[in-house]
Amino acid sequence: MYVRFVTPLRDRTTGAETGFFRASWYLREVGCPDWIHRELDLQFDWFNAHLPIPGRVGRHFKRRGSVYGVCWFQPDATECIQRARYCAWLVSEGGVPVQAIKLAQPREIIWRDDYQLVVRPDPDTPLAFSGRRFRSLDS
Repeated sequence: MYVRFVTPLRDRTTGAETGFFRASWYLREVGCPDWIHRELDLQFDWFNAHLPIPGRVGRHFKRRGSVYGVCWFQPDATECIQRARYCAWLVSEGGVPVQAIKLAQPREIIWRDDYQLVVRPDPDTPLAFSGRRFRSLDS
């Protein structure tokens, strides 16, 4: 199963619930304890060193327009998932709820590597906070 840690914050481009990376920027906007920022910075340093930035997060078509995706962890990316779970807890402690969602079989894969894949959200994509909107984020 692919896993993603999401918040009730929504991305205007995809309509999907944002992940913990994006939510950490929201924490900087609204403020939270310094120890949370320090811990997140340490974890993000690890992710920057060990998790490749997706080579593609969207596809662009002449007739269909653009399609954007969201990132999911591959099932075998155990250290990434453990650290993401810790980051999710930190973001929750900062005031933004985070929940894990799982996806058995992604439909439209835009990009993938050994640790993650970028998938276009569709109506069947699991939601953790369906109907409960926290806030929309600009891209």
